[in-house]
Amino acid sequence: MNLKTVISTVVLICWIAFSSIAQDNTSTHEIDVQIPEVALLELVSETQHDIQLNATSPSEAGNAVDFSNATTNRIWINYSSIISETTPTRQVIAMVKGTMPKGLKLIVEASEFSGTGKGRLGKPAGEVVLSGQPTDVIVDIGSCYTGRGANNGHCLTYKLEKNESSDSYATLKSQHSSVSVVYTLTD
Repeated sequence: MNLKTVISTVVLICWIAFSSIAQDNTSTHEIDVQIPEVALLELVSETQHDIQLNATSPSEAGNAVDFSNATTNRIWINYSSIISETTPTRQVIAMVKGTMPKGLKLIVEASEFSGTGKGRLGKPAGEVVLSGQPTDVIVDIGSCYTGRGANNGHCLTYKLEKNESSDSYATLKSQHSSVSVVYTLTD
């Protein structure tokens, strides 16, 4: 054998030995990562959850009952959302349980997001009239969280107005009425 062949053989044997040692010194395993789908919603108030919207009596004969001060914005919507691959967005819907007094309409408007949250936070749907049918209040929610408590999420402003689509003033009766507004974070 010539020197070149001997050196090549020794190098090949060393390479095979080191390769087999290196293969014995490694091992692998898999890690399964799972992120759960999440859809949680909470209403938060700075003071209390119950809201009173009161019309103001006229101070002079011949004037109408005033609904301009029948408004409040003390309730905040907080939510957490992780969407699935098949559900690209979610929305917050609202509906009234109970009967609104005849001649009146209950309006809600969600503010733009504010607070400490992150992610693809929802967009307000604008001023919407609440009824017994589900109505979008916040749309285009992706994977996100709003932060907890008042001043996080979307502030809800409620207004009570006369229904201008009919002679609603003629249907008004002196009464006390309570309705519930139900919010749902849905696909």
